[in-house]
Amino acid sequence: MSRLAEFLFFSLYALSALVAALVLVRFTGMAPNSAMLFGGFGFLAAMQIHGFFARASTQGTLEKRVEKLRKANLELSHEMAAIHDDLGDISQAIKEEAVRRNEVIVSEVQALESVISKMEGTLATRISEAARIAATPTLEPSEANDRHVLLTLVREALEAGRVELHLQPIVSLPQRKIYFYESFTRLRDQDGNVIMPAEFLKVAEPAGLMTVVDNLLLFRCVQIVRRLTEKDRQVGMVCNISPLSLRDEVFFPQFLDFMRQNADLAGSVVFEIGQKDFEERGIVEARNMARLADFGFRFSIDKVENLNFDVKDMQRAGVKFFKVSGNILLAAINADPDAALPAAPDIRICDVSRYLISHGIELIGEKVEDEVTVVELLDLDIGYAQGHLFGPPSPIREEFLAETEEAFKIAV
Repeated sequence: MSRLAEFLFFSLYALSALVAALVLVRFTGMAPNSAMLFGGFGFLAAMQIHGFFARASTQGTLEKRVEKLRKANLELSHEMAAIHDDLGDISQAIKEEAVRRNEVIVSEVQALESVISKMEGTLATRISEAARIAATPTLEPSEANDRHVLLTLVREALEAGRVELHLQPIVSLPQRKIYFYESFTRLRDQDGNVIMPAEFLKVAEPAGLMTVVDNLLLFRCVQIVRRLTEKDRQVGMVCNISPLSLRDEVFFPQFLDFMRQNADLAGSVVFEIGQKDFEERGIVEARNMARLADFGFRFSIDKVENLNFDVKDMQRAGVKFFKVSGNILLAAINADPDAALPAAPDIRICDVSRYLISHGIELIGEKVEDEVTVVELLDLDIGYAQGHLFGPPSPIREEFLAETEEAFKIAV
């Protein structure tokens, strides 16, 4: 009860006691003092009765509140128990998902190790054969010595597994969002010095070591793509593959079986081949490319030297990307803005991007080094670009490699 109500009741009881005393004096002839005393007793009695009922009312209200709080507490306890059960279910689901992912990774790594173990004898034979070829005196002494030294460094790097994977982003235009990474191989000698592709390719190809390099690169690419797709399904990888690997009777069947087991990565893995190699591919290479395409994998053509291409042949082969140096493309357009494509006289060179897109092939402007080139590529409706402007080829972060190495440890 509020203070105002208490005051009003107090005033009412006091007034009633005063009226009762006056009535006694007036109509009964009672002495004023006695009447006032009687009125005082009446006032005290009224206050006691009021206090009793007020306390009873307050106690009832408190009991109702306590009961309400008890029910609320009980409901809260039930909700907490339900939340605890839900958290337990979520925790169990997370554990099960972690176990499932780990089993998937272990299974993939075991499959990879199985394929590699089957190839160890062949790779060792090829490396040994490369050493024998390097020792054969078919060149001038000084040149032969240089090649022998370089080939020895390459052979030792492959034997020791000093093969690094460097990634360069391929971005969309104009957003510059990374959609793919192109993978590049780097070898290191025993002192940690990098052997660039321009150096090791000139001795690895004649010595038949390119298949060995592709073996290490392609299998590792698949493992890293698996890691990348766990974080962002829209990010994939472009892996270079040589014609030697496509026609290798030992490597390719086992690699094809491995890619069949990883066909869910078809949208994230693109195999890249040079323009000259694509145009000069034989029956075996074409058939093996078609087998990869049957699993959903697509191809990219790079090292484009001219714009004389057969778009129908590219489309049939499963080519998804056509990479042209920005300088080559812009130089051809600036030389003659109205010039037509050699294989499509009705199509101007400046419309090459739209022409390729109409056949399901995206044009990538590569070797982009400045913003001026970006603007010119956008004017040509080119949707993708690659170059040092967006990021140079860089080694994979050590912590990322550590995760992959941990997966191998688990598999063992």
